[in-house]
This record gives sequence, C-alpha cells and structure tokens, in this order.
Amino acid sequence: MSSFFVAGTDTNVGKTTAARAMIQALQGQGVQVVGYKPIACCGEESIYPVAQSENTSDYDHFVNADVLTLMHSTKENVSYQDINSYTFSHCAPMLTQDKMRIKLDKINYDLTRLNQTYQSVVVEGSFGLMTPMAEGKSFADWITQRKMPVVLVVGIKDGCVNHALLTVKVIQQLGVPLLGWIANRINPLLSHYAEIVDLLVEHIDAPLLGKIPYLHKPEEQELGHYLTNIDRLMYMQTEFIK
Repeated sequence: MSSFFVAGTDTNVGKTTAARAMIQALQGQGVQVVGYKPIACCGEESIYPVAQSENTSDYDHFVNADVLTLMHSTKENVSYQDINSYTFSHCAPMLTQDKMRIKLDKINYDLTRLNQTYQSVVVEGSFGLMTPMAEGKSFADWITQRKMPVVLVVGIKDGCVNHALLTVKVIQQLGVPLLGWIANRINPLLSHYAEIVDLLVEHIDAPLLGKIPYLHKPEEQELGHYLTNIDRLMYMQTEFIK
C-alpha cells in the first residue's frame, strides 16, 4: 500500500514523536497503519533472551526506545522484529564496520512485507536525510529509489530555519513529494517560537500538518490530535494506493 518517510532536519528533533502522532491520527481515520524504523541505534536493554526465528545478530541483543514507541503506537499486533531490520548497541553504526552488516535487500524486503500487510507504513529514518545508510547509499538515495513521499519534522530551536530550508531544498532536488511538515517544539524556553513557525510557513512550499508542543514523555501520550491537517495525509495515502 502506501509508505511515508519521516525525515528530520537533524537528530533529536522528534521524528519518533511525529511518527507516533501520524500513526495515531491515521488510526483515528480508520487506517491500518504501523511504523517501521529500518536502522535503530543506541540500544538500551537486552532483547528477548529466548531463541527467535529471526537472525538475532541483526539486533545486537538490544532494543531501541524509538522502535518500542512505534510498536506501542499502533493498534496492530506487531513484534519488535516486524518493524525494525537492524538494532545496534552503539549510536553510530554507519561510522564503523557494523555498516557492512546492513543490507538494503533485507530492508527493502521488510518494508515490502509491511506494505503488503497494512494500508499505510510510517517509515522513520535515522539522523538526517543525507546520512549514509548502507552499501554506499544515503537515506536520500533509498527514498528516491523507493519513490517514497516525505514528511519533514522540524525541531523548533535556534538555527532550525536554515536546517529546515536546506533539507527542503534537498527533498525538492531528489524529486520525491514533500507531503508536508510538522513543527515539534523541543525547547520550551524559546521565546520566539511562534515567529519561527510563521517564517517556516512562509518559506516552505508544503503545508504545515500540525504543531506538537513541548511535552513530557510524548511516547506515552495521545498525539494524533496535534496534526490538524490530517486530510492531507489521508488524500495522499489514497493517491499512492491507486
């Protein structure tokens, strides 16, 4: 069916929070939707100790908080391995020999399986759009190959305007659709938050899908109602199913 790629202007800007909001909002419209994070870094605790049918060497015997959030955001019955292809215990596998373990064929297979099972898949990237992914390819290369439309998450902070507009420019150059963007407030003390959002609305040639305020433990909260332009996602989901 349809897939959306959640890209961030940087790391720690709230991609997982935005993905949770998208999943919950689409579920509220009756869409069967799951999240998918191909590559997860910074594993936190031992993964299931019992033997599994999947190759556990792809998981470093750790689980990742972002994948767990995606797993708990959907009403669909999915396992950790269903929505993640690789979990690494450290935070930068793309910079080490671990990058040799990442195979695009496996990631493509896993995403195709999810697309064939559910109406929509919210795919969360790692780090920024131009970050190396695997086999000499970046996340930007991969989504271009998959022709996957993008939702951009902008962590609202000092300096985010430049990061956001540069990322939008890259997306336009890739030729993939930019469905819209989400403003995620990550600095509660930022005094000119509203002015930054207004400036981005003026300069980003894509609709603002919603504004997520600064929240304590967003992974435990209902976030779907913060997306006030869910009709855009519903329309595009229908278009990409055709």
